[in-house]
Amino acid sequence: MGQKGSSGLFRAVSAFGVVGFVRFLEGYYIILITKRRKMADIGGHAIYKIEDTNMIYIPNDSVRVTHPDEARYLRIFQNVDLSSNFYFSYSYDLSHSLQYNLTVLRMPLEMLKTETAHTRQESFDIFEDEGLITQGGSG
Repeated sequence: MGQKGSSGLFRAVSAFGVVGFVRFLEGYYIILITKRRKMADIGGHAIYKIEDTNMIYIPNDSVRVTHPDEARYLRIFQNVDLSSNFYFSYSYDLSHSLQYNLTVLRMPLEMLKTETAHTRQESFDIFEDEGLITQGGSG
C-alpha cells in the first residue's frame, strides 16, 4: 500500500500496453500486457510479442455485483492464449502490409493528408459497392 505521508496511491500493476476491455455480466475488465519480448525491427520500429497478460476487474473487486455465470464466462475467455502469436508495436501499424507502410512512410506529408481525407470521404459512401446512385451522383 501507499507509504505514510504519500498521496495514498500505490502501484497495482506495471504494464507495457492495453490489449483492450471486455465486459461479461458483472462489469468491465481491462486486459494489460505485463510481459513482452522484442521480436523484430522493421525500419527502426520495434515489434513485440505478447508474453503475458493480466486481466483486472474495473472498478474494483470490493464493489463487484456477483452473477452466477460470470466465472464460467471468465474461464472461457481466459482460454484464449494471448501469449501465442499476438504481436504489437508502439509506432508501426501491423494491420497493414509492409509494402503499404513503406509507401505511406515515404509519402510527403501534404499528399498523406490529402489521401487520408479522400479515404475518409470514401468510407462513408455505403451504397457505392451496391452500384446505387448516391446524392453526389457517383455510383
